[in-house]
Amino acid sequence: MPDGRLRPGHAGPRQAEHRRVLPLGQRIDWTLRGPRRCCGIWTGTGRIGCPLNSSLEDGTDPQCGACAAADPGKALARDAVTDDGRTFGLYLAWFGPGLLKIGLTAADRGRDRLLEQGAITYAMLAAGSYSGIRRAERLISGAGLARERIPARAKTTAWWSLPDAASRAAEVTAARARISGQVTWPGGARETPGPVIDQAAGFGLDRALPAGWDEVTAVTSGARLAGALTAVVGRQILLTTTGTPLLLDMRRIAGWELAASPPAGPASAGSPSADGLTVISRTRPKEASDDQRTLF
Repeated sequence: MPDGRLRPGHAGPRQAEHRRVLPLGQRIDWTLRGPRRCCGIWTGTGRIGCPLNSSLEDGTDPQCGACAAADPGKALARDAVTDDGRTFGLYLAWFGPGLLKIGLTAADRGRDRLLEQGAITYAMLAAGSYSGIRRAERLISGAGLARERIPARAKTTAWWSLPDAASRAAEVTAARARISGQVTWPGGARETPGPVIDQAAGFGLDRALPAGWDEVTAVTSGARLAGALTAVVGRQILLTTTGTPLLLDMRRIAGWELAASPPAGPASAGSPSADGLTVISRTRPKEASDDQRTLF
């Protein structure tokens, strides 16, 4: 009887990845069918199916506990990586005014990590071994120069108040200068400053966004997602629908079977929750008023 643990040499069958580009403006119309299943493990070159074929509850984690524990990507978050000759890079990512994150990624992944996280602007700071780059990351976060984690809600809220690209680049450049001036790079990490890269246009954040949207907080089997892609920012998608726009973390639908609705099928004009989605309304934060009365 399986004990719920994965061991070397005991993994599910390799699964083919079916990838499709979803350009901005494209219309999607998907119906989710259950049960929701574990997505297995992505090795970097292919996907290994869950050997337990585990079913999952609704949520944003598309893996069962056993696959998550064996996932090499999640080993970084657990500090369970040892130096194995690979080169890692240290990045400084900007998600909104005052939202600076320090992080690391395997050099051979390129900018995939920055795209996954929805980093609007970023710059590479250093390269080296895992242990050296991890020590540098801790030094910078410990000095209060950048955070190691930024909540998803803070990222999406910041979309409503993005300054122009020049201002974004200036904030990253200034933060990089502070880091360079205050941090002594540990052994195993060498400073390799790179250019400031802006990804806002690729995400669809270089245009006006709606003043509000419904954020999907739960889905059930039979839920329908229909609309046009307004923004694709990391794992978050913003859909323009016949009603209120929808914001969805794509991890929430991972593991469900996606069935295309008939091409001619119109989007439902009813409440999203009636289509198997539970949502919470989010609106643009009000700007501070300048005409508040002085209290005596």
